[in-house]
Amino acid sequence: MAKAQEKKQRKIFLDQPVKMALLFFHFLGFAGWYGAVAMGVKVPALFPAVTTISGLLLTVRELYKDGLVWLIVTEGYLTTLKVLLLIIAWYFKEFEFFLFHLVILCGILSAHLPEKIREKRFFLNGGKIAQ
Repeated sequence: MAKAQEKKQRKIFLDQPVKMALLFFHFLGFAGWYGAVAMGVKVPALFPAVTTISGLLLTVRELYKDGLVWLIVTEGYLTTLKVLLLIIAWYFKEFEFFLFHLVILCGILSAHLPEKIREKRFFLNGGKIAQ
């Protein structure tokens, strides 16, 4: 049982510089997208594109490092929620600004929750919440 819950990670060459570069572009894209919405101007396609591409690369990085188990930890759930909120915001422009604040909240939580909570795995052990 304990073996199934062990954390198995793959190494990525220059992982921290790569992660920092991806985060830089991710924040830059989201800030531009958010700023355009806040100012009530047309959002240049560049900002959602940079946000999406860098976000996908960050997700692929996590999946490569941690495996599919990343999808059932708190951090994975929060990331999936952010993606769903952004999809909803894209289609329902009248709620976009409000939904962006929820995305920011999820981002803050996934970055600043204690590691024990952020890495908590759900639905292992036959559907029970793993401790």
